[in-house]
Amino acid sequence: MHMKYLLRLLPWFWITSIQSAPPFLGVDANYSLGMEEEGQSWTWNGRQEDLFEGMARAGIRGFRVRLWVGDEGPHGTKSSTKVVQRALAAGLDPYLVIFLSEDWADLMKQPAPRAWAALDLQQRASAIQEYSRKTVAHFRSEGLQSHIYEIGNEIDYGICGVYPGKSSKKTPEALSKKCWPEAAALIKASQAGVLQADPEAKFLLHIAHWWDADFVNAFFRFMQKDGVRLDYAGLSYFPSSNIGGSLEIQQFLTVAESLHQSTAVPVIIPEVAYPATADFRGQFSRWKKETPGYPLTPDGQKRWISDFLDACAANPAIASIYYWSPEWCGEGMWKGMALFDPDGSARPAWDAFKKTRNERTSPKINVYAELHEDRFHPVPIIEAREKAAPLLAAKLEKHGRVNVDYIKDITDTQLKTSGYQVHLRASLSGNLDLTLLPGTRGIDWQEWLQGIDSSKQRLVIFTRNPAATPLATIKAAALEKNIDVVVHPIPLEKPLKFGFAVTKADSAY
Repeated sequence: MHMKYLLRLLPWFWITSIQSAPPFLGVDANYSLGMEEEGQSWTWNGRQEDLFEGMARAGIRGFRVRLWVGDEGPHGTKSSTKVVQRALAAGLDPYLVIFLSEDWADLMKQPAPRAWAALDLQQRASAIQEYSRKTVAHFRSEGLQSHIYEIGNEIDYGICGVYPGKSSKKTPEALSKKCWPEAAALIKASQAGVLQADPEAKFLLHIAHWWDADFVNAFFRFMQKDGVRLDYAGLSYFPSSNIGGSLEIQQFLTVAESLHQSTAVPVIIPEVAYPATADFRGQFSRWKKETPGYPLTPDGQKRWISDFLDACAANPAIASIYYWSPEWCGEGMWKGMALFDPDGSARPAWDAFKKTRNERTSPKINVYAELHEDRFHPVPIIEAREKAAPLLAAKLEKHGRVNVDYIKDITDTQLKTSGYQVHLRASLSGNLDLTLLPGTRGIDWQEWLQGIDSSKQRLVIFTRNPAATPLATIKAAALEKNIDVVVHPIPLEKPLKFGFAVTKADSAY
């Protein structure tokens, strides 16, 4: 039976429950059909299940559908229509990402479709408007219910052939002169076409500068002032990439809150993921930096996702979250971040999606300590940040900018706090690295545990020797006080790494 006729038979309350507002939890699982064609199957607790139905049963409610220009090929109209239909049949609420490209388009590239590449800006805008109108009309005739449309994907530096040259600066000041005005013209053309087919349309724009509040606010303010419709502001978030020192959840939420205040629109997270292992290769093989307290293990992945979802649920700035490519199976670039093992078995992290938004409570705050050679040391990360920030600001003022002399100066500067050496050079990547100073005496951990509020705090113990004798004793004592304990193993030669969120990083994917 054709999907648009099947939908007429669904209970009225299911149809009317799909509103313009997006569901809190969703996925971007667009490799699914191709994997099925290759013979892939997915299992939860040893039971094979339809992927879409399994995700719905696990707590997923939304689905982000990639749409490339053209009828054929991966993510073309035919394939994406099937994805929409499968999602709807499973009770999910899919929305369209209109890439305005016939291939991948993201922070690093924004190629125009071949048929539009030679058109000038005005001609391309006309083609985009007509394409958007026809495309949305098609998907609505096929049963699409959501009125949310994401125009482009990670459009920080442009869209549909508008993109800076290799030698061009990618700062807000430079982008606002030519790139962003041209991108805005194409976005407005797409929005006009969408509105012709769906007058109730709501629009999401999505960028990837999750680590840089200044860039984020500049982009979205520019688009609003230029007349682009903005109903939702979107940010990618991949903390294990450690771009700009974006390791900790709170840094991302600070950027999202700033964006919400700046634009007065809700924030959607169209792409987010965290690894369950460091054993993966390929394009994203460097995205294996651990968030403090969340080792790259199946349990660490589950705990990170749970805490992230809980933190977002408690934050009024966040509207919804879409986990990127949970369906990936096998080896390759997304093995670490997937929510299935290579053989298709569900990882424990699926349990993190079960609660609704209203059922979630704010996650506990991590309190850090290090067990080194059987001695217990509280990690003074807050104190280190407070001391490092004014020191770095003074040195930057002294040298005028980040140059060779500045880098040498901060490398040579000795900053010590509460028994730890703070390595200021790590601030160039947005981090603070801490190393325990030789000969530092430990403290009485039993007395220190008395200061932990078990209802609000969790103890994270870094150790280079998970078999250390006192560890089991400390964990048992903490358990008696209802204190949650996470043991985070670290390599012998590695410092403790935390996000700093003071200096900017211009690096990208």
